[in-house]
Amino acid sequence: MSARFWNRMRRTLARVGIGAVATAAGIAPASADGPLTEYGPVPSIPLSGVCETHFDPGGSLWVEQYLSSQVARFDPAAGTFTEFNTPMPLSVPGGMALGPDGGMWMPEVTGNALLRVNTADGSMQEYRLPWLNALNTTALGLPLHLGLGLANDITAGPDGALWFTLGGLNAIGRFDPATHAFTEYPVPGEILGQVQSLFGIIKPGPGNTVVMDLPQQNAVVTLDVTTHAFTRYTMPTALSFPVGVWTAKDGSIWVSESLGMKLARITPATGAIKEFPLFSVGGLLSTVEDDLLHGSLGNPLPLPGPITQGSDGAMYFALSFPAAVGLGNQIGMLDPATGRTRVWQTPSSASYPCDVQSDRPGSIWIGELTSNKIARLPVG
Repeated sequence: MSARFWNRMRRTLARVGIGAVATAAGIAPASADGPLTEYGPVPSIPLSGVCETHFDPGGSLWVEQYLSSQVARFDPAAGTFTEFNTPMPLSVPGGMALGPDGGMWMPEVTGNALLRVNTADGSMQEYRLPWLNALNTTALGLPLHLGLGLANDITAGPDGALWFTLGGLNAIGRFDPATHAFTEYPVPGEILGQVQSLFGIIKPGPGNTVVMDLPQQNAVVTLDVTTHAFTRYTMPTALSFPVGVWTAKDGSIWVSESLGMKLARITPATGAIKEFPLFSVGGLLSTVEDDLLHGSLGNPLPLPGPITQGSDGAMYFALSFPAAVGLGNQIGMLDPATGRTRVWQTPSSASYPCDVQSDRPGSIWIGELTSNKIARLPVG
């Protein structure tokens, strides 16, 4: 073993007991020499599918529960969760976004609808997609409505509308919260958009655009919300499976290439793409050492997933995304200025960090799908 391994082992043994106590609020402390702290588990079914989280204007953290078709509200001060059921059972609520109207919005993947959550009381309103409806029993007094639009993620656009992935139509969808009008914009050359029902991510883009991944096409696209013109960026690495997208403060677009085990930075003004490899034998072995020291195990391959930029300017991303083998237990960081990388282990093994967000300066919040917990990583 390396000298680094034994030095860290001595530090860990000297701190034994620090990570062994949980508070009455259900907050599990971070690893002895790491700042990542877990909260939970969310008190619903053992595997509710915790994924995306976002803060409302009042400071509550809302938590998407992908598998139990619930949404939870977390009080960071008290460490407590309150859960709300979606109107349709098994609706599979997808990625969330705070809308311009102050509501928390998300698609219902199987329900073929958009869902608005009132953050004041947890009440919900559904807006059915006008395309590809397969079954609707609401006239019979049953809450079942199914369809194949396969919307999976949503974001607020610069035009005040809500934009969402629409895998069943190989398109991007738009919803006007004022008029309730829906519009679709087919993505040029897109095929097999149904992959978006699992891995589709859409975020605000640079300037007047939104940006979306096309993992099955090895590309990402931006859509100008006024002219409706698409711009396509193909990843330099073949079959890299780009899944995470984020627009940095300098206007560059960051992409996580899951199967390529790289991050990529797109400069929209020139179309130039620079890749940052994450895999190295030394890095992989040191990650295994860290896992053993922290008592948290997971897939060591650096398969990056959703990505965000912290208030410190660094890029933070989930590891490992289950595009291949999954079940990771790490959060990664890359400093764009220096190329320096770092990883943190979640206290829970094989936690599958499903999403990362940076709504509030000073923190990265993580949803852990298999551990049914959320986690906080403080940043500068």
